[in-house]
Amino acid sequence: MNNRKDVELIVTDFEQWVKSLAAAGGLSARELEERVRDEGRQVLCGVLRTLMQSWVGARTEAARVCPHCTARRRHRGDRPRKLLTTLGEVELSGVYWKCEACGLAGHTMDALCGDWMSGPMTAAVTLMGTALSSFAKAELVSERVLGVKVDEQTIRRTCLREGRAALREPVAEVIEEGAGVTVSCDGTMVNVRGENWRELRAFRVDHTAGGVGGARLENAQRFRGTMMAALGQAGVGKAGEVIAVTDAAVWIEHLVRDELPGAHHVVDFYHAAVHVHRAGELIYGVHHPFTRKWSRYFSRRLRRYGAAELARRLRRLSLHYTDRTHPRHVLDLASFLERHAHRMDYPAYESRGWPISSGPMESFCKQLGLRLKGPGMRWRADSVDPMAALVSRWSLNNWPTKSQEKAA
Repeated sequence: MNNRKDVELIVTDFEQWVKSLAAAGGLSARELEERVRDEGRQVLCGVLRTLMQSWVGARTEAARVCPHCTARRRHRGDRPRKLLTTLGEVELSGVYWKCEACGLAGHTMDALCGDWMSGPMTAAVTLMGTALSSFAKAELVSERVLGVKVDEQTIRRTCLREGRAALREPVAEVIEEGAGVTVSCDGTMVNVRGENWRELRAFRVDHTAGGVGGARLENAQRFRGTMMAALGQAGVGKAGEVIAVTDAAVWIEHLVRDELPGAHHVVDFYHAAVHVHRAGELIYGVHHPFTRKWSRYFSRRLRRYGAAELARRLRRLSLHYTDRTHPRHVLDLASFLERHAHRMDYPAYESRGWPISSGPMESFCKQLGLRLKGPGMRWRADSVDPMAALVSRWSLNNWPTKSQEKAA
């Protein structure tokens, strides 16, 4: 800013405000804090307005050149423009230009900010709309914390717009050459308008440099392409050892087999243990005191000996039950373990240092559920993927940094 009078005016206003605070007596600590917060926000908003207006004025002549065809644009008069910032609403005056050659019109302030909401405010609104459980809560936090009221529908529209941009330009940390990689995929159900509950399929890739993840409301075949495109962008081809830790779903088994043929596929131990506990409940009943003891005993044996050995032991055990229904449940569990024994060799996996739990993936799915499956929530089908993209960035710590936002 080159206008010395503007600087002097800012300093004078600030001094007067501080003196008014010092002269105020009888205020409690809470009242003083609230006054400094509220009045200080207004003072800073005034400083920002003065600086921005000076910035716009200094670029008036440069804005005469059309950014599209470089022809000289016509001056169509001064017009006010409002800009919503994290400090409040700022009204700026500038020239409205019209290019006779290509028809492009615009305001001098477009070079400062082409939208009615500033970049930092857009980032703050998007973060609140994503991290909180509803857009209504984001509206409340915006007013109480920032001191800037942004209505629920505006936050919704901003989040969906930024979410669509995130779908087009995903953020991914590049995998270092030879680094170990853990791949997981799972799904969670989302209530979609007119379609009831649909599965939102999600994936997550963790490696030494960071991670990447995403979720789409797609069928298994289309999701396969989405996931592999993201893995390709992250450079999974130059990774070292790839471990896929998932549940025993058929579509996931086929995905890993076909798209990651060199990966070591491990069925998450806790998903396998769920089948053991379910068998215990079928044998003894949900509330029987022996159910928990039986289930925990064989879950420990599964982790210690692996699925193949446990299946053999269960087949021998089935001969000793007197109730005719009990052997069937034990044999069903043994059959399940035998089908997936090549992916449930837990003693060998742990001896090699491989993960046997998909806990991070489960956490990711819970984050998706917390934001997309709130009480009474129903989503339009075309709104699920943008919000899921934002939740992916939030929960996987891939939210754009300040430097990335500035570059954008």
